[in-house]
Amino acid sequence: MGCASSSPKKWVPEQQIKEDMSSQNLTPGMASFPAPGSQQRISTESQGGRNKVQLKPGHSLMDWIRLGRSGKDLTGVGGRKIEVTPEELKKHNTGKDCWIALRGKVYNVTSYLDFHPGGIDELMRGAGKDATALFDEIHKWVNAESMLEKCLVGKLKVENPMLRNALLRKSSKSSLEAVPNGGIAAPTFLTPPTPPEQKPRFDWYQSNKTVSVVAYTKWTEMKDENVIIDWEERSLLVTMHIKQSVFYIHLDLEKDVTDSYHVNISEDSGKVEIVLEKAQPDVQWSSIGKHLDKHNLYIPDKNYNPAFRDCTIEKIEAITQDTNLYCLCLPRGCRMKVPTGWHVHIKHTIEGMEVVRSYTSVLPSLTSENQDDRLKQGTVIYLMIKIYKDGAFTPWLSTLKPGDHISMSSYEGNFNESRLNSCTHLVMFAAGTGFTPMVKLIYKSLVQDAESERQVKLLFFNKTEADILWQDQLSALADSNIRFTYTNCLSEADEAWTGLRGRVNKEMMAEFIPSIGENDKMLMCVCGPTPFTKSVIQFAEELGHKNITHAFLG
Repeated sequence: MGCASSSPKKWVPEQQIKEDMSSQNLTPGMASFPAPGSQQRISTESQGGRNKVQLKPGHSLMDWIRLGRSGKDLTGVGGRKIEVTPEELKKHNTGKDCWIALRGKVYNVTSYLDFHPGGIDELMRGAGKDATALFDEIHKWVNAESMLEKCLVGKLKVENPMLRNALLRKSSKSSLEAVPNGGIAAPTFLTPPTPPEQKPRFDWYQSNKTVSVVAYTKWTEMKDENVIIDWEERSLLVTMHIKQSVFYIHLDLEKDVTDSYHVNISEDSGKVEIVLEKAQPDVQWSSIGKHLDKHNLYIPDKNYNPAFRDCTIEKIEAITQDTNLYCLCLPRGCRMKVPTGWHVHIKHTIEGMEVVRSYTSVLPSLTSENQDDRLKQGTVIYLMIKIYKDGAFTPWLSTLKPGDHISMSSYEGNFNESRLNSCTHLVMFAAGTGFTPMVKLIYKSLVQDAESERQVKLLFFNKTEADILWQDQLSALADSNIRFTYTNCLSEADEAWTGLRGRVNKEMMAEFIPSIGENDKMLMCVCGPTPFTKSVIQFAEELGHKNITHAFLG
């Protein structure tokens, strides 16, 4: 599963399961990470993730789906829908009687507590109150309505009409508006919050053959991968990720354009120019067209809701016995380049319940000769996904074949590539499919930046040798590049294995982490199951390496 990054204590979404816990290096009884004030804040340099706990047997997502379909009353009120006042809601705030409100609807989540992958304590943070803000701090794209449908008590009674209208907006899917190619755009806010930075300035101009749509962002770190384009006929939606905010250009163009367009970025000024080719050359436009709902909207990242698009599976390649590499084609007119270490969401309805999973974008290979030029055009995305036979989501993925369609979102994440560019030593710890965020880090450091002197090290944890992803490619890269050190550690190795054995521990890390000079700078990256990630961070800090780690959480 792809890894996102963690942030200050946040409420965990109701649809993560234990799929990725069985195949990776989880040490029973691992020391808990001493996160000040928050079990989620595992690193001062991490953002946007989820903290999972190991669920009891019989409490997987599929078990929850079966319970909901069993006919048992999970509402506690006989299944009848009632109107709940805030005063009544407050009374239901214990582990034996727990109600929460989400977007104007009240749910009895008492039965769900033991199914919550983030643990009971996390869910209890919203007990007896409106938990919408807590929920939206992380993964507001999760369809809580679908997940908690059988727990619905009724509506939350709110006297303020403006507030009532805001709360009663349908969650997730129904609260979003359509974008080109059948996607879903960001929600409409009653009062869009204004970020502290000055809003980018929109403009346009034309030549005989082209029309240029321009945004002056004044962000000198702006890159073309920060720009997502959805175009269909005359409808144009441009989504720009600028620092910690999102800016939209949303237009109904005055005249037709061809499907040939390109993006120019001026890194000196942060100017973004989308150059569209006129369908009728030499015809002058009197205006750019109509401004649509999202035009000029500038919102903080926390209010950004990723759009889902109907993508097509072009190719599926087996990497190991249970892990596949998927090549997904974006719909015509869509351009999206996923930044290094960022992830997308895939959703599917399973037995009437909408389920969403997050996966980090990867490359087709670690070698330059096997890259896909369409990645530079932003028309395809590669995902490396492990199939869990007993899981709720990936068994469906295993049935798909080239030509099938899949619903995939815009990207999310917070890893800043400038941290990679400024470091002299990159040290990575990955467990199982926690390898996926490391793919682009490795390729960028060793292949794209071939002249760099950056030292790169990877300590890769798996169960068996057969589970090692791209073992041949990693070994070949280590043999051909003196800047790359690659070590495997297996927890269930056979007798023939001569490498490291066991699970991550402080002594192992002390030996692996290099000593650096006074003028050197180290970046440490970690991804795997949450207990693994917490242990790596804890051991690193105990070894004196503080505030240099980026944790990708899955």
